[in-house]
Amino acid sequence: MFVNPRDPDNKVIHSKILEWVLAFEDIPRDVHVQTREITCNDPGCNHTETHIDILGSNNFKKVLLIRKPLIYIRKWDIVF
Repeated sequence: MFVNPRDPDNKVIHSKILEWVLAFEDIPRDVHVQTREITCNDPGCNHTETHIDILGSNNFKKVLLIRKPLIYIRKWDIVF
């Protein structure tokens, strides 16, 4: 897992991802955003994916898969 030495718990990027998700009008304001990194276990594969789970009331659920480590995600990567 990639770690930012200035933010080892990734609190800054987590808050930014929440801010970027809430910028979309069709996302309810009461959502819970959860991020996790998944590393490919295939020997020929050398990438890390970030999964962003967006969960809200009334069974609202969206999952974003971004093929880069968490610390490299930027606003333009958040696309629905």
